Amino acid sequence: PPCDVQSLQSFQIDNRQNMILSIGQFRPEKDHPLQIRSFARLRKRVQDHPKLHDVRLILVGSCRGESDENRVEELRKLAQSLDIAEHVDFVLNQPFPVLKEYFSKASVGLHTMWNEHFGIGVVEMQAAGLLTIAHNSGGPKSDIIRPNKTGFLASTEEEYANAMYTACIDGLDNEKCKQLRSSGRQSSTRFSDEVFNVSFKKLL
Repeated sequence: PPCDVQSLQSFQIDNRQNMILSIGQFRPEKDHPLQIRSFARLRKRVQDHPKLHDVRLILVGSCRGESDENRVEELRKLAQSLDIAEHVDFVLNQPFPVLKEYFSKASVGLHTMWNEHFGIGVVEMQAAGLLTIAHNSGGPKSDIIRPNKTGFLASTEEEYANAMYTACIDGLDNEKCKQLRSSGRQSSTRFSDEVFNVSFKKLL
């Protein structure tokens, strides 16, 4: 599908904040609990690290109704039980300009849905210059991310925690991660509206 990557490519690559950004509706298949448990592992690992004492997980998404709202409450309780609630923010039902603001500030993008058909959000995070970590399955694996070249793939809590550690520690000032950001952004242009239109016209 075509992705509006152009509006996200103007954000600067460096000088990002210690934010790990998740985007998507609060549906069961998005597996937000995996994100929170993985982040808890990261926090435990880096609680004394001078670069990451303030790292935060930002979950931006919409709720379709009461069932999704209840799901968010369960996620809040999970974060509380893992003693990371003060480092996790829920940003609910906000317009796209608010999401774009987080795109411009966050350092790392996080996606945990298993067997996502494609993954527009993954492409958007790459276009915005985030070091993107996606599930090692489905569209992100087959079509979007080239491991250690345009982003990271993971499946388990430990793999996600390790990928976040690498992205956060190196991503703050490491030239290799700056190159990863640039490569991810360049890769995202394959799915732009313009490329889609040209390809569609060729088929016709």
